[in-house]
Amino acid sequence: MDSRPFNLYLSLCFHVVGLCYGKGLLPAESMVGEVTHNVTFTIVNPPNAAFRTVVWTANGTNVITSGGGTADAIGTGYVGRITLNFTTGSLELRNLVLSDTGEYAVSISTIGKPDEGTTTLRVYAPVSKMTITANNIDLVEFNSSVSLSCSSSGSSLSYRWLNGSSEFTASDGVQLDDGNTTLTIVRVTRYDQGPFWCIVSNPINSDNESITLTISYGPENIKLKVTPLDVLYGSGSDLTLSCSAESSPPAHFQWALNGELLSNQGPVLKLENIQASQSGRYSCWAHNTRTLRYQTSEPSDITVLERISSAKLTISPNPPIIEGGSVTLTCDASGSISNRDWMKDGQPLSPSERIIFSEDNKTVSISPLNLTDSGIFLCHLANLVSNENASYNLAVSLKGSTQGGPNVGAIVGGSLGAVAVVAVTVICVVVAMKKGYFKKITSGGRTVGNTGESSTNGGGKGGNQELNYADVTQFQKRDGGSVQLGNLGISSTEYAQVRVNNRPGQPT
Repeated sequence: MDSRPFNLYLSLCFHVVGLCYGKGLLPAESMVGEVTHNVTFTIVNPPNAAFRTVVWTANGTNVITSGGGTADAIGTGYVGRITLNFTTGSLELRNLVLSDTGEYAVSISTIGKPDEGTTTLRVYAPVSKMTITANNIDLVEFNSSVSLSCSSSGSSLSYRWLNGSSEFTASDGVQLDDGNTTLTIVRVTRYDQGPFWCIVSNPINSDNESITLTISYGPENIKLKVTPLDVLYGSGSDLTLSCSAESSPPAHFQWALNGELLSNQGPVLKLENIQASQSGRYSCWAHNTRTLRYQTSEPSDITVLERISSAKLTISPNPPIIEGGSVTLTCDASGSISNRDWMKDGQPLSPSERIIFSEDNKTVSISPLNLTDSGIFLCHLANLVSNENASYNLAVSLKGSTQGGPNVGAIVGGSLGAVAVVAVTVICVVVAMKKGYFKKITSGGRTVGNTGESSTNGGGKGGNQELNYADVTQFQKRDGGSVQLGNLGISSTEYAQVRVNNRPGQPT
């Protein structure tokens, strides 16, 4: 009987069974090693019987064969790098190199069948010497694209890119090339400044490096602010105009008035002691020297009014102002005048057939004049930042008088004491006339009471003449402190005589 098929069967059986059983000699997981480091293949289930031979191979090539009464046979490239523990069968491999990667097998022979096992070793060079470079460092928003390249030493490297905590994936505007070593951003925006992180890893370690881009943008969203903010400003005011814009690098600012560039530059324009001539539409102009873009702010209208000053009220013609004639009162002042309002004796003055206002209310003309037009005229001048008053005390004299009444308007700046004496005199005369405290003396020696009736012992030219208070136009000082009131409209020789006290309590 031919025994070759049977022997072949036994050989295959022992080989297959030994291989399956032998896998238990080494860990099931792959082993990982780092270049220049060491690794130990540990037998996890060594045979109980004494070893006859121990054989280690890598990728089918002898690493070491030991036992059998002969010297150890060490494979090429392993001399000085391996140590075999013949008792346990474990093997230490030192100073790893990338070519040590592969499948390792061990076969341990005892009295019976050999025990075998296999495992895989992967050797990696660590990640190191990382760098990130950009192909363009002068980036302008919407105009520029940039490619970032990440490089590193090591083996079996994988690359990932992060923007902050978000991982980049290929999409519109983002390209990943060369095994993710290159990241390209098309048409950068200000939000693409980073930092961008490149993470490189392999099974034994990882490393990362970052880069931050400088992207120029703007100016935009330009804003002009005026402090203090108001509709109108009085002359002499101080204003501060400030301009801001979103821009990188910061924008350069220049100022314009009514569209014409001023020499003033910088984000702040100070207007001190501003005058009406500086009124107008102010704006600021922002320019970015890197993007070569500019933007102009919305204009801000600044209106300066001159404050009203030196108000005065004058009349024409000069006094005396005679009943039946005409007079023009003129109200003027320095500064910007928006409104003129007229009053007489504290009441609003209104136009009429006799009282004519100019279109700008600057003048009031009265014609023909009445005695009742006498009084205090006041002109109120105003604008939105100031106001001032001017007044004139107009005295209208009786028609036919040889002398005009006192020009009170002309003596406003005179002695207050003199004005007071005249005022007291007029008041005392009027009161005396009303109360019958004086008598009218005619050239014939007759007396007429304040009712205008002649006395019983009188008669003649002055009789039955009514004493009219409005006819009192002149004061004449007599000896003894008496005052004669002449020009009564009857005769120059007729007088109403009254003693005027200089102060209350003085005997008459």
